[in-house]
Amino acid sequence: MFVELSVEDKEKHIRDHCYDKCRFSGKSAASVRLVQSVQNNSRANPEKLVSVEGIWEAGLLLKYGVEIKSVFLNANGITSLEAYQTAMDIITVASEVHIVSDSTFGKMAEIGTSAGILVLARFPQKKLDFLSQQSEQLLIVLDGLEIPGNIGTIIRSCDGTDTDAVIICNRKTRLSHPKLIRSSQGSCFKIPIIEDEVSNVITWLSQNGYRIILTDTDADRYYFEDGYKGKIAIVMGSERYGISKPWYQIKADSIKIPMYGDCDSLNVGIAATMILYEAAIRRKGILKNARAF
Repeated sequence: MFVELSVEDKEKHIRDHCYDKCRFSGKSAASVRLVQSVQNNSRANPEKLVSVEGIWEAGLLLKYGVEIKSVFLNANGITSLEAYQTAMDIITVASEVHIVSDSTFGKMAEIGTSAGILVLARFPQKKLDFLSQQSEQLLIVLDGLEIPGNIGTIIRSCDGTDTDAVIICNRKTRLSHPKLIRSSQGSCFKIPIIEDEVSNVITWLSQNGYRIILTDTDADRYYFEDGYKGKIAIVMGSERYGISKPWYQIKADSIKIPMYGDCDSLNVGIAATMILYEAAIRRKGILKNARAF
């Protein structure tokens, strides 16, 4: 059984399964330095590479068909049948396979539950035309958000509420930012994420019959006073500046969250989560006795 083999025999077993694309890589290897730069968000990342570790996140990459550039395996860390099976599955789709020592893997791994598996994958992005045209559809538009953790939190909430897609305008942070990946808890590999210019998004939404809802502290209606039926696009603005001007130059509804203290607004991740869950509850008919708006 694999997990009972010596480290040397484990490494040989891995090489035998992917000999044509497998190599040993040390701390100074370009591939290892690339992982570290992606993790540190320290240089340009034109391939939109992201680093993920462990059985669970590697499994999500496989489940959602995310393109795998490289996998780094530490044979000494693969100590369970589940880790072995995940490693074998992922090397079949990876373009490169690197076997690394304990010390090299220790320099790369950021969590203590990596199970000897670290993967560089390409952040999946879609185009507007990817979205299927259904009579009921819920999108969230993030306009100018700056904090990657907030974006990741909202993407995670989209998964929890069965939101159909995230559209990002006026992007202020890399979508491949490690904090975005971590805070999304892998949901960024499942939820379609689309990036485009504000004007293009507005035109596309209008042409395809979406009702646009702006989140605005000056709105006349509260967020629970909408039925969220049909094709909806909810727009959330940046943490500092709110929603950009072009959205106020078109026909759109607006909603707000009531505030009872000294603060005039909530963190955008919390606000988006509240609104998305309200929309999901109403769209799915969970509140049978809820007032119809």
